Amino acid sequence: MAVATSVDNIDMGTTVWMIASTALVFLMIPGLGYFYSGMVRSKNALSLVFLCMMALAVVTLQWVLWGYSLALSETATNPFIGNLKHWLFLDVSYKPHPNAPTVPGIVYAIYQCMFAALTPGLAIGGAAERIRVMPTIVYTFIWTTLVYDPIAYWVWAPNGWLFKLGVLDFAGGCAVETASGFAALAFYFVLGKRRGFGEEKWQPHNYLNIILGFAFLFFGWLGFNAGGASLASGRAGIAFMTTVVASATAGLVWVALAFRAEHKYSSFHFCSGAVAGMVCVTPAASL
Repeated sequence: MAVATSVDNIDMGTTVWMIASTALVFLMIPGLGYFYSGMVRSKNALSLVFLCMMALAVVTLQWVLWGYSLALSETATNPFIGNLKHWLFLDVSYKPHPNAPTVPGIVYAIYQCMFAALTPGLAIGGAAERIRVMPTIVYTFIWTTLVYDPIAYWVWAPNGWLFKLGVLDFAGGCAVETASGFAALAFYFVLGKRRGFGEEKWQPHNYLNIILGFAFLFFGWLGFNAGGASLASGRAGIAFMTTVVASATAGLVWVALAFRAEHKYSSFHFCSGAVAGMVCVTPAASL
């Protein structure tokens, strides 16, 4: 059911929170690059950070061009894809979107842009050490248009078919995490395994980069989940709390399991487990 929206409903506190959450989600993108860069061989570390930042730039332009309109148009009537009413951000200004009735539409649009920019960056990890820059840029633009935007429309747009069925995708469990996971799997099937994998000892080259990347991801994830409530309210507080608890619990459990197998404590296992915990709790973080 559509929510009535009016500029008279805009709340300053909620708007400031959404802007802050947008900045937090932005931090996840370089954080993701650092997280990945620490896991690969040193000669490929810089390229992963660079590709994550390039994904931000490419998807931002795609989002303004037509991505936002295809993914979140509130006037499209079909259940599968939006229309081009808001291409080039036409009529995206103060009037709130139904998903965020107390913040200006432009604020909600740029917040969702950070989700869209993060998603192909997540998939890039599945092609680490096997991709070139220009094909990745082209792929990112096309994939965001043909895959991310329709899925985001299904679960978040007022007339999306999954949205109408009552499916809860609180902060991207379907549109972000599932879509990027399958994209990474597709990367693997097309590109194959990394050269030398399984034939030589494989160790992360920089644990400090992994920890730094995790710190950025954790900090940004608080805006990713708590901002997903679209309101500076109790729902946002619950999402904030569950994100912290899930990350801490999964990190400690992963360390314990790794210690049992390898008889040593590992920062790599802690960071990997903590990120997995945040991924798992995201779809229903505010329940």
